[in-house]
Formats: sequence, C-alpha cells, structure tokens
Amino acid sequence: MSNKKFAAFIVTFQRPDILMDTIQKILDQTRPPDKLLVVDNNDNDETKNKLAQLYPNVAHLKVGHNSGFAGGGKAGLEALAKEGYEWILWADDNDPPYTEDTLEKLLHLAESYGANCGQVGVVGHKINKRTGLVIRTTNDELEKGGEYLEVDTIGGGMIKVIKGESVLKGIVPEAKLFFGFEDLDHDLSQKRAGYKILVHTGLFMELRKKWNKVNFKKTSTVRKKDESVLWRDYYSIRNSLFVMVKNRYYLAFFSILFVSFAKSLLSYKYGFRYGTLVTKNTCKAIRDYGLNRWYKR
Repeated sequence: MSNKKFAAFIVTFQRPDILMDTIQKILDQTRPPDKLLVVDNNDNDETKNKLAQLYPNVAHLKVGHNSGFAGGGKAGLEALAKEGYEWILWADDNDPPYTEDTLEKLLHLAESYGANCGQVGVVGHKINKRTGLVIRTTNDELEKGGEYLEVDTIGGGMIKVIKGESVLKGIVPEAKLFFGFEDLDHDLSQKRAGYKILVHTGLFMELRKKWNKVNFKKTSTVRKKDESVLWRDYYSIRNSLFVMVKNRYYLAFFSILFVSFAKSLLSYKYGFRYGTLVTKNTCKAIRDYGLNRWYKR
C-alpha cells in the first residue's frame, strides 16, 4: 500500500486536552492514517508545545488566527492534497471516530466504489432543494440499502473522508463562511463536479442506535436555546443564504428568509429579552449576507 494513501487532519481552537484525546483515538484505529496533521487556529503556542511533548510524530500547521472550521478545513485539505494523499479525513477536535474500525470501513468503501467517489462518511442526508432543509435518512434506507447509501451531504464531525483529487481540482470549503454550512457548501460543490457522496449504512445505523435516535421524530416547535449558543444562529442563517444562492436553490433561499423571521417572532414567547436577542441575530445575519460582509462575531 502506498504511503500516500491516507492522511488525516484535525482542526482545533483552544481545546488542547480534548484534542489530545481525539488524536489518541484516531491513532488507535485499526486503520490509522499514514500522516496526522493538526491545523491549529490558535494565535499562541500552547497546542503546539503540548503536541510536541505528547505526540512528536504528529505534524502541526499553525494558522495564526481563528479561521474557523471552514478556514481550517481549507488549509488542511490543501496541505495534504498537495502532498499527494489519495484520501483525507477532515476532523474536528471534539469528534473522534465512533468505533475502533470506523476509518478502516470507510476507506474500504471509498476504494471499492469507484473513481467518482468524492467522499465517504458515517452520517449523511439528502437536501430538499425547495426548503434547504435536510431530508432525514430513514431506517429502512439504512437497513435495506446495502453497504452504502448515496447522500447530498455529510455533516461536519460525521467523519468525512475526502478524495484528494477533488481538492486539487479546487473543491475546498469557502474560508469566509468561518463556521456553519461550510460542509454543505463543500459537498454540493463536489456533487456539481460529478462526484458521489456515500455513507456507510452499517456505521450510520450503529450510531443511530447508540444515540437512541432510531425512532427520532423532529418537531416543528421553536425551542428555547441557551443564550450562550445563540451566536451560532447568525452563522447558520447568513451562510445558508449564501449556499442556497450559490447552488441556485432560490425557493430555498426565500424559504429560509421566511422561516428565520417566523422563528424570531415566535421566540418572543420566551420573553422580550430572549426574543430581542434572536431577532437581532436574524436581522444582522440577513443584513451581512446582503452587504457581503463576512464578519467573525
């Protein structure tokens, strides 16, 4: 087997202890990567120094600023693809593989499918082009679909193994998105280029059982979130509008606008302060998208 077969990188920001645990779990895989790279979004050397002490054989790439999962993903993919690696794991520092043979099974699927396989992963879904929403993969599809299932996107943290060839063709995350839907944007770019995106049905179903989501049903109720995580909604709205227009899903663009405003109004049932915070986030996201502003909040 070529020593340029499989590499992995982990994007990290200010979580050195969690990172070290994820590194160990990746190295403990039945098929560990031939090279492991840490893409460091910190502006200090804490992670670099800890890495040198505990895992001196793990490569380190310092970005020098917080480029988000999008910017870190772009840097890691480009660095490893240029070195000639055929398959590249794009990982977050708090999302290690779920089983000890996850990477072995994914690589086997990727290599056995054929030349137009762009990426493989554990959890993925189709996208409704009219609403922009995920169409949840059913249990029947996983149990009766064979070893794999074709999807539109594999979410971040769901063990995405990407074909290096596609990276060399310029299919990389939009760094300006920073955080939120950078994975969907990347995946739809792969599909437009003719690549197939596959999930391993066995691993997917195993994880669904582990998380007790076999009988999961999504509700339309607007739930109150902790105020400390409301900032995520800004990126979700702004970036999803960008992705929908880029892919000419214009009905989905207007659907997201309508739903975002509707959720803002409904959020006032949890109090004026909470509703105001949600509404401000929504308005700023739509404003910044319209003005082509790509702030990191």
